[in-house]
Amino acid sequence: MKISKKELAERINVDPKTITNWETRKPELIKLIYLGLATEEHIKETKKYLENIKGLGNANNS
Repeated sequence: MKISKKELAERINVDPKTITNWETRKPELIKLIYLGLATEEHIKETKKYLENIKGLGNANNS
């Protein structure tokens, strides 16, 4: 998942200049933010996958 600094700033409600500052002064924070976003995306994908599996199970029971 790659998003622009502007998109990231909007997503976490900070100024894009803050993101630039954090990349220089707090690189571990940026890594944690991206890790959190990736985890969130993974959870969404897993939920969709589980819903599809449920749908297959319901289709077989009909």
